[in-house]
Amino acid sequence: MSVSLIDDILEKYPNDVKVVIKNCPLKIHKDAMLLAQYSLAANEQGKYIEMYKYLMSNQALVKTDLDLVFDYAKEIELDIQKLKKDAASERILNQIILESQQLIESNIRSKGVPKFLIQGKELFVFNAGKSIEDFSKIIEKELKKTK
Repeated sequence: MSVSLIDDILEKYPNDVKVVIKNCPLKIHKDAMLLAQYSLAANEQGKYIEMYKYLMSNQALVKTDLDLVFDYAKEIELDIQKLKKDAASERILNQIILESQQLIESNIRSKGVPKFLIQGKELFVFNAGKSIEDFSKIIEKELKKTK
């Protein structure tokens, strides 16, 4: 699922769709926790969305070379030492634990990202398709129900 698809959906439905990002790093991905920490640490410098989109769009590259995270951080003018310090902070770790717990308590399956909810029900991406047209059909159908 591309990050640009999420942007396309938000652009098409600015008043009807919202994005909520929760960090729930899966243990099967060895660097997932660290990458979640870096995303939230980038938020401390006002660059969460930039870092999140970079990491989601470049998962395959980043998992082979974590230094790419710092290269990108420099590119978006983050203070690297602050990024590392914040990423290791107890507050960031506690936030990830809290968000993971919220996901567990919500009864939404924890495997696979991103998650899409329509009217509070999980939309399984493999059933929805992967284009703006496919998602638009589902969103339009649900919007008609609420009017």
